Amino acid sequence: MEQGQVSKLARQFKKTFCEAGLNALGKAVGFCKRRRDITPYRLCLGLVEVFAAGKVETIADIHRAFNARCRTDVQYKPFHNQLAKAQFPEFMRAMCTQSLEQLACEALRFTPTSPFARFERIELQDGTSFAVKSTLRESFPGRFRKVSPAAVELHVTLDLLSEQASRIVLTPDTDSEAQYLPEPESLAACLVMGDRGYFKKEYLRDVAAHGGSFIIKGKASMNPAVVLAASEDGIERRRWCNKGLRAIQGKLLKSQRMDMDVQWPLKGGSFRCRLIVSWNPETKDYQYLLTNLSRAEFSIDDIVEGYRLRWQIELMFKEWKSHANLHAFDTSNPYIAEGLIWSSLCAAILKRYCAHMAQRFTQLPISTQKVAKCIQFVLRDIFHALMHSPRRLNKVIMHALQYLSKNAQRAHPIRDALTGRSKLGLRPVYEAA
Repeated sequence: MEQGQVSKLARQFKKTFCEAGLNALGKAVGFCKRRRDITPYRLCLGLVEVFAAGKVETIADIHRAFNARCRTDVQYKPFHNQLAKAQFPEFMRAMCTQSLEQLACEALRFTPTSPFARFERIELQDGTSFAVKSTLRESFPGRFRKVSPAAVELHVTLDLLSEQASRIVLTPDTDSEAQYLPEPESLAACLVMGDRGYFKKEYLRDVAAHGGSFIIKGKASMNPAVVLAASEDGIERRRWCNKGLRAIQGKLLKSQRMDMDVQWPLKGGSFRCRLIVSWNPETKDYQYLLTNLSRAEFSIDDIVEGYRLRWQIELMFKEWKSHANLHAFDTSNPYIAEGLIWSSLCAAILKRYCAHMAQRFTQLPISTQKVAKCIQFVLRDIFHALMHSPRRLNKVIMHALQYLSKNAQRAHPIRDALTGRSKLGLRPVYEAA
């Protein structure tokens, strides 16, 4: 590992967690007007560190950690008052947006022989929700009022190749999912994937019109006209043509996957795309995948295996909730509740960035989940050096990368290539050239 690489990483840490920059950000959003013990810089570093460490249950836990990190003796009440400000969530959301911009790099790449290597970006769209304190029902109404009267949802776009979220929107759980898909005009030369909650014919038409591609899970209730149909063995099923999908659902095969062209009438014309139908013996129902990827370049297997990569966003959600304290806190203040969610996300983004940097600098396959579990043991030293001993930062980062290279390697890289995420040629950047 070259010293120059470590110095580059140290500079990035200093840029992202710059005292002058964070204090200016806090002032810009109106979070602080005068210099106090709880400056935006100190609060941000204290929150990110405590959320990246072990389990945090209460605001008192955060308060104690803040005093320890910042070497202050701020009492609980004034600390709580700072979190209760309306500008607190604005500040932490701005910090989260800044982290998404600055702590992202290319972590994965498809090998040149993979059909998916043609895409500049592959964006996975999904949402994750969780209940918050029921007294927040006015600010964050939940969909399931009897079980969870108050709940939030995070609408997330994950850039597969950077393994980092590119956009996060926090809303009440009652907001619909499809409105938070990436804009069609932003997807030229890119691929977007989503589950059935994002099935919207007009959106898919617009993505294709702007030169983008999609693999979206369809609904069993949809009823397009079947224009062309063939089973996996190449036999064309002409009797299915010119019929609605529902009319032939009882005739669909379970032993073979089917490749169809389907069409819907839309205002101003029609929308035609490809439909892959496969039987799932575990759930005992059919899976419908809609795509505009051509048969000449993408086989049925490519489409089905490609859609499985969408699972990577579910794994990221699991990391957030299990290892970054993304959960409800015992507070009835909506500003505190939202601000702590953004704080948790800042910690999660930092953890993934450290995993990617460890992988790039050591050229070893690093597990983001393992890093999320163990980085707390070295992150304390990094943050201490940032705040109190900047000259030691390079040495501390070098130690952290060495620690991660020995304790956070992926367990089964060979298996990944056979049945996991690497099956389609998705590799760490240092392997994919």
